[in-house]
Amino acid sequence: MIDQRAAEEFLNTATQAVSELSFCEIQDRYLAVNGQLKPVLARAASPQDQDVRRLNGKDSVLPGARPGWLYALFTSSGGELNGCLVLSADNPPDIPQLKQLRAVAGVVAAARTSELPQDTPGQPHRRDGVDPRLRSLSVRILELEERDSIREALDQGAALDLGTSETREGLLAKVLSRLTGRPIYIEDAFGKISAEAGIGSTPPYPRLPAAARLRTAQLWISSGLPVSEHRRLVALALSHGEVLGAVCMLETDLPVTAANVFALKYAARLLEAELSHRRALALLELKLGRDLVDELVSGMEAATAVVRTAALGYDISGPQHVVVAVWEPPRTDDTVVDALRRTFQKLHCSALVSGRSDMAVAVVRGDPLGAEVYSVVAKTLRSATGSVGIGGSSLDVEQIPRSFSEALHALHIRTASIDCYGATRFDQLGIYRILDTAGNVPDLVGYLDEWLGDLQRSDESRGSDLVQTLAQYLDHGGNYDKTAESLAIHRSTLRYRLNSIRQITGFDLAHPETRLNLHVATRAWRLRPHGALFHLP
Repeated sequence: MIDQRAAEEFLNTATQAVSELSFCEIQDRYLAVNGQLKPVLARAASPQDQDVRRLNGKDSVLPGARPGWLYALFTSSGGELNGCLVLSADNPPDIPQLKQLRAVAGVVAAARTSELPQDTPGQPHRRDGVDPRLRSLSVRILELEERDSIREALDQGAALDLGTSETREGLLAKVLSRLTGRPIYIEDAFGKISAEAGIGSTPPYPRLPAAARLRTAQLWISSGLPVSEHRRLVALALSHGEVLGAVCMLETDLPVTAANVFALKYAARLLEAELSHRRALALLELKLGRDLVDELVSGMEAATAVVRTAALGYDISGPQHVVVAVWEPPRTDDTVVDALRRTFQKLHCSALVSGRSDMAVAVVRGDPLGAEVYSVVAKTLRSATGSVGIGGSSLDVEQIPRSFSEALHALHIRTASIDCYGATRFDQLGIYRILDTAGNVPDLVGYLDEWLGDLQRSDESRGSDLVQTLAQYLDHGGNYDKTAESLAIHRSTLRYRLNSIRQITGFDLAHPETRLNLHVATRAWRLRPHGALFHLP
């Protein structure tokens, strides 16, 4: 056990060394007497005494009665506690200041422990009374402690909860900049800046070309050390040899220390773990999404669909549309699938996207915009030689296969037409829905429901004859007198019926394309077998 006199000498040496630090002051001192810490100055007991003793020789922040920083710094020699300094400051010191404090305490302890009256045979040469081996060990311990504090600070920063405007890369850049006192940039795999800290809004260096980024990757892989570029050090985040991102530390007037290099490398490792995890989740989500799209368009039980789509963060409730897209020349990779996925992200549409043979398939919540979908995909692919088909609305999961069939029908009609590039919506096909242009079964029932369904249901519920009135009106080319005569009604009655037709259907009977579709529909309506109505939903 160390005697009280030696303990006093250790404590006094530490007091003198720490008092030279400008960022803190010594608030109180404790001396180890017979293994018990007692205040150096005689005074009444205080709650602080118990707080200090409760730490059992482990440096730590103390609770204080006033704002500011209160810290217990213990001194020891030969593994035995000999005292404690209670330090105070208006504000908590930063990481470099804490390192300086621990370095001072460590050097004092090493120097006092190694003091001997004289050299003894077989001992290495001492300088200033300090054993060189002990001096080297002390330096190594301080280095390891410094690295441990760097790791702890970066780990804690990476584990913080993200705010509404924060990113994981942004937090990492802030912590690294605070540790090193240097400007920090974080780049993605393509050299674009994704986060920055300790710098202005204007990048101080241009984006490097692909060849320069490849050279940096080769140097990093071969040496395992940060690569020195113009006015910066670069550490890469890799996954199976592929660059995922980079951490860049800009030079300042201060020299780069070993601690700076270690912090940069460790930050790159944290970035690597984050980006690898993010990529693995994206690949898994992509695979699950593709499998799910295939099952949805093929037919899937509603309860199962709700659970599986919710797991991917997709809302299957409400109207859904199936969208299919093909591009010329045919793409064997996922470029069209990726372009369609990015398109719905840009249009703020929630979608599940997959690929089937040579086409991309998407299930989209809400109402896709048609022409706008095509233009964004074409811009993304930098090619306007593509076709998009959009199926009708599906109000439940069981109707999604029908929407998929309609999207294919719309796509086939688009690709078989003179103007084969662009977008076609099934619900805007009109008369083309009953034209068999691609070997499909004509959708006569659906076509009749689109154009005459509301009128037929009104006739059935009210006992009216609006469909027959419309058929006669169109057969007579819109002539009031001939139509009224054929129906054996007055002109005013005909005018009343036509007004009812407009209100029920919302159609403009003067529009040429509307008149054509209505005329074809009434002709098909007349062909119902034995005078029975077609079955309409």
